[in-house]
Amino acid sequence: MKKIFILSSLLLSIFILNGCGYNQKLLILNWGEYINEDLVLLFEETYNVEVSISIADSNELFYSKIKSGTTAYDIVFPGDYMIEKLIREDLIQKLNYDLLPNYDPENNPYMTGLEGLMATMTLGSKDYFVPYFWGTFGLMYNNRITGLKEALETHGWSAYFEPSLRPTNRVGMYDVAQYAYAASLLYLGLDPNALPNTTPEGFNKTHLNLAKEALIRANFSVFADDALKKDIQANNLDLAFVWTGDFLDMLYVDLDNGLNYDEKTYDIYIPENTMAFVDGIVIPKKSRHTDLAHKFINFFLDPENAYENASVVGYSTPLYNTYLEITTYEGNDPWLTNWSRAYLDYYPDSETFKGTPYASFSNQVMAQLILMLNDVKTS
Repeated sequence: MKKIFILSSLLLSIFILNGCGYNQKLLILNWGEYINEDLVLLFEETYNVEVSISIADSNELFYSKIKSGTTAYDIVFPGDYMIEKLIREDLIQKLNYDLLPNYDPENNPYMTGLEGLMATMTLGSKDYFVPYFWGTFGLMYNNRITGLKEALETHGWSAYFEPSLRPTNRVGMYDVAQYAYAASLLYLGLDPNALPNTTPEGFNKTHLNLAKEALIRANFSVFADDALKKDIQANNLDLAFVWTGDFLDMLYVDLDNGLNYDEKTYDIYIPENTMAFVDGIVIPKKSRHTDLAHKFINFFLDPENAYENASVVGYSTPLYNTYLEITTYEGNDPWLTNWSRAYLDYYPDSETFKGTPYASFSNQVMAQLILMLNDVKTS
């Protein structure tokens, strides 16, 4: 089946209006380019409803919109640490699993690595969300630089943070304070979610100072977001800390345009210990269509629908049966062959997966991290 990639510009609000005479209207808050719109249309037709999707570009914006209650969203897609915060503040409701027949841990299980990641979350969190997509962060690199791949495979995080261990100084970091802080602590062998004002045994400086010094020594040439992966693709940058899914989004597009999988000009190295995430589907307390929201969640728990959804989103499906359908493909379709290879290469279903989700820091802690990163960038 031909896969269609949605490459339209990010809109502040997407309204999917498929006719008139609908019985109900489902209000959704999602990330940009994070759902197969054909599936949304199918859901509308199946349940005779109208779906309206608004876009937010951060977990914090999800939080503020849910908390304000100005719009009574029925479905939201926050990340793991934000899910835990929403639970603590009683802003989302427990799911009624009796209304989710496709939730079947025995016959429709989650992927093993995802189960391990969810096990790190607060006990009881599973009652409030169903996983939507999940994945890791890694070090995307320019294959055209001789010795860079070998440096990463030999030295891991150290090749990223220590200029003497890498054959290039064209290195970028996400311009997100918590990402930069966590990556530096992983390099230092410390808990990436340690509070910045704590002092680890054997050190007489705080985590915040240790992270700041590591970031300064790394001598990053650029701090950015989506521009990092694009600059590596364009041969304007050689190494950067990025979402694995963002790397795959770009790779899928290039493969669809005829790129030979074995001749990639860029790749990604995923350290053994790295940051990871799971985005979930939740129902806010102020939802006006709770039963319909459960139908929507159940719709995306169907392995075939999850397959079609994963075909347009670069992150990993949560469902093992869908993963098997992707990775066991044997046929003559080059795109499906490449898709299968990419999943096996970058999303292996391993019991030894070691991914750490980001912690939910207070506003005061986030202010410390932002100030620290600003100091690094001006040093």
